Amino acid sequence: MNFITFTEKLGIDREAAIKIYRMFNGGYFESLYYSKPPILHKLREWPRKYLTKRIMFVKSPQLNQAFEALIWTDIITIYGMSAKLINEPIKYDILSKNIDYVYDKIKEYSLSNKFTEYPTFSNLDLFKVDFSPFIIDLANKRIEEKNTDDLVIINDIAYDSKLMEEIKIKYPWAKNVKRENAIRAFQLSDKVNEFIEYALPFICYLAASKTFYFDHILLNNTISNTINTIEQEGSRAIKEQEISNEYQRKIRELYQLLITTLNYF
Repeated sequence: MNFITFTEKLGIDREAAIKIYRMFNGGYFESLYYSKPPILHKLREWPRKYLTKRIMFVKSPQLNQAFEALIWTDIITIYGMSAKLINEPIKYDILSKNIDYVYDKIKEYSLSNKFTEYPTFSNLDLFKVDFSPFIIDLANKRIEEKNTDDLVIINDIAYDSKLMEEIKIKYPWAKNVKRENAIRAFQLSDKVNEFIEYALPFICYLAASKTFYFDHILLNNTISNTINTIEQEGSRAIKEQEISNEYQRKIRELYQLLITTLNYF
């Protein structure tokens, strides 16, 4: 099931749903589903994807409903993914807190940009529609990520970075470096330290995903609070070598893998 089919089942105008889907690039579900590991990194700047000047064009009741459906779909799917992965229930009050937070941010962004109209909450009856196809899709992506070798993911992070593009421009030989050996290009360049700093947030989210720490934190917190927890604990694990849980141990393991691989060549 896709978002357009989903909104039609809610009785939302199809053309409005298509317009909103295109305006906001499919929401966070699309970003997560089509992302390479670590997919949770796409949530790092939550809820910035909704905070664009496009919201000034969400004026009609039909567009407003479609936009609200997009936000609800993202939030329920993210929580549903976590609930499915660790076999825990979703708390409705947490979902509501997320909705309130997103709409508060939309209002704040709109007023700061002097928009006279912006999306508002209309309390759609969403729970008459089955979200499980979206949830299963994201949960399967996470399982696939968990089963992927850590070094493969780190090489992908290196290969797909803008730093790699800069290296290829500066060092012609780097154009021949294969994806599975991407870190080699950094070791032979002057961007080792830059790459380490660039990779650290990805390592945090990869560790949070593979240990399911993100999911355990999320189901009792908002997305924004969960992100803050992950990043703060991750930073302490790397910079202060604080190890107090499985998540931080995994971060240290990934960090050592990165450093060891960089020093190998």
